[in-house]
Amino acid sequence: MRRYLSIYFFVLLTVFRSMAQGPVTALDSFIRTHPDTARIASLLKQAEAHLGEEKVEQAERELNLVLGAYKARGYQKLQHVYEMLAEAAKLKFDLHNELAYRIESVNSAEAVNDTAQQDYYYAKLSLVYADLHMYDTSATWILKALQHLRKQKRLLDYYGDLSLLIYDYIKAGRPQQAIAFLEKTVIEVPPLNLAHRVDLNEMFGNCYAAMKEYGRAEQYYMEMMKDYRITSFNKTFYVQESQALIDFIHYYQVLATFYLNIKQYTKAGPYIAKVLELPPGKVRPITLYQFHEMQFEVDSASGNYISAIQHFQLHKKINDSLFNVTKSRQITDLQLKYESDKKNQSIRLLEAQAKSEHVELQNVSLQRNITIGGVAMLLIIAILAYNGYRNKQKSNWELQIKQAEINQQNKSLQGLLQEKEWLLREVHHRVKNNLQIIISLLNAQSDFLDNPSAVHAIQESRERMQAIALIHQKLYQPGHGPKIDMFSYIQDLVSYLESSFTGARRIYFQLDVEDISLDVSQAVPLGLILNEAITNAVKYAFPDGRKGGIEIVLHQRGGSILLRITDDGVGLPAGFNMNGNNSLGMQLIRLFAEQLEGKLHMCGEKGVEISLIFKQEFQPVLASA
Repeated sequence: MRRYLSIYFFVLLTVFRSMAQGPVTALDSFIRTHPDTARIASLLKQAEAHLGEEKVEQAERELNLVLGAYKARGYQKLQHVYEMLAEAAKLKFDLHNELAYRIESVNSAEAVNDTAQQDYYYAKLSLVYADLHMYDTSATWILKALQHLRKQKRLLDYYGDLSLLIYDYIKAGRPQQAIAFLEKTVIEVPPLNLAHRVDLNEMFGNCYAAMKEYGRAEQYYMEMMKDYRITSFNKTFYVQESQALIDFIHYYQVLATFYLNIKQYTKAGPYIAKVLELPPGKVRPITLYQFHEMQFEVDSASGNYISAIQHFQLHKKINDSLFNVTKSRQITDLQLKYESDKKNQSIRLLEAQAKSEHVELQNVSLQRNITIGGVAMLLIIAILAYNGYRNKQKSNWELQIKQAEINQQNKSLQGLLQEKEWLLREVHHRVKNNLQIIISLLNAQSDFLDNPSAVHAIQESRERMQAIALIHQKLYQPGHGPKIDMFSYIQDLVSYLESSFTGARRIYFQLDVEDISLDVSQAVPLGLILNEAITNAVKYAFPDGRKGGIEIVLHQRGGSILLRITDDGVGLPAGFNMNGNNSLGMQLIRLFAEQLEGKLHMCGEKGVEISLIFKQEFQPVLASA
C-alpha cells in the first residue's frame, strides 16, 4: 500500500510541476525519471569487457542492443555508446563506420552539452579525418577542440591536440602558417611542463622539415628526444601505460619518417624496428601500415629484397582493408549528409523556437482554466498509463532483443549471398596486389642502377605488368561483372603510358573503340599487344622531338574483333620483315596474337599499322545464387 501511496503523491507532484513547466506531460516526466536501465547498464558493461578482450563482433552486437534500448526510452546521452562503437570499427580497420560513429558521438555530446568531454570527441573525429587524408576538415575539428580547452581553462591536453593541428597544416602544404600559429601559441599558452616542451620541439621540427630546412629540423628533433627520454613511461606524466605506448610509437615514427625523407636509411632503421617489435594489437592499423611501408624502403635500400617483399605485402594488406573506392565514396556521402543534417537542424531549431513561443502563449491561457477536476483526471490517466507501461516494459525489452537477433540473422544471410561475388573479386584483387609488389620492387631496384640498358629493361617489364594489373584492378572493383569493358581499359592504359614517357606528351592519341567487353583470358593478351605497339610507336615513330598521332581502333565484326593501332610517324625501315624480326617486343606481339588465335598483319609505308582480327569468346554467365 505504501508503494502505491508514494506513486500517488509523486505523480501528483509531477502533474503540478508539469503545469508550471509547459507542454511536457506528467507521464513523460515520470517515465523518464524511472527508466528501467539495470539490464541495459549490465549489457553495456558486458560490451565494454568484450571490447577490451577484442571480441569485436560480440561487443558490436551488444552495443547495438544497448543503443536501441536507450533510444526507445528517449535517453539522449549516447556519446559514450557511439564512442565504443567507433573503437570497435577501428579494431576492424573500418574507417567508414568509425567516421560515422565519431560524428554521432560529437552530435550527441553537443546535444546534451557535455562540456567535460566535447574536446575529446572533437579530437577523435579530427584524427579520423587526418587518417583519411582530409586535412582541412581535420584542422576544423581540432581547432574546435583547442578553443574548447581554452574556454574551459583545461590546458594540460592543449599541446597534444595542437600537434594534430600542426600536422594537418603541414600535410595540407601550409608549414609557414603552422609556424606562425606555433609562435603565437607559445606567447598565449606557454608550455606548462616538460611534456609540452617535447611536443613543441616536435612541431617546430616538423615544420622546418616540411620547408626542407633539414639541419634546423634535426636540432629540434634531438631536443625533442632528449626531453622525451625523461618523460618516457614516467608515472609523473603518464597515468596509463597505453598512453605512454602511444607516445613511444609516435615519437619514433617522427624520427623514422624524417630520416627516410632525407635518405639516411641507417638512422631510420632502428626507430622502425623498435615499433615493429611491439606485440600484435599494440599499434593502430593506420600506423602499422605506414611502418611496414617504411621498413620496405629501408630493406630495399640495403638490398634485403626478401624482407622488403614481406613488409610490402603486409603494408598492402592493411592499406587495402582501410582504403578502397567504395569506402571513399561512402565517406564523401557521409560528410555531405552530416553537413546537410546540420543545416536542416538549424532550420528545425528556428521552427521549434517559433512553435515554442506560440505554445507558451497557449499554455498561459490554458493554465488559467485548469480546475481541480482536471488535475484529478490527469492523475487517474497517469496511474493507469503507468501500470500499463510497467506491464509492457519487460515484454518490450524481450521483443527488442528478438528483433535485433532477427536483424542480425538477415544480415548474415545477405552476406552469404554476396560471398561468391566477393571471393571472385578478392582473387583479382590479390593478383593485382602481387603485380604491384613486383612493380614497386622494380622501381626500387632501378633507383640503384647506373646501366641505361638495365634501367630500360626494367621500365619495359614494369609497363607490361601494369597492363595486366589494370585488368585485375577493374575486375575486383564493386559493380563490375566478370568481363572487362575495353573502352575504359584502353583509356586507362593510354593515360598510364602517356604519364610514363615524357615524349608521349607531344603525341595525340585518338580512340575509336566500340562498346566491347572481353573475358579476362582475351583481355590480358590484347592489353599486352596494345602496350607493346603503343610503346614502340612512342619510342621510335617520332624521332627528334617531332609531333604526331596514334590511332587505336577496336571494332566488332560479327563474331570477330578488329584491333588496329596506326601511327603517322617515320614508318618501318626498308626490308623490315615482321616474321623475321626477333626483338622482344615483336616476339611478344606474335606470341599473344597466336594465343588469341588471330590473324596479325603489319605494314609500314606511311607510318606503321598493326592490325589483328580474332574471334570473340563467349563464356556462359552463371546466375547468382
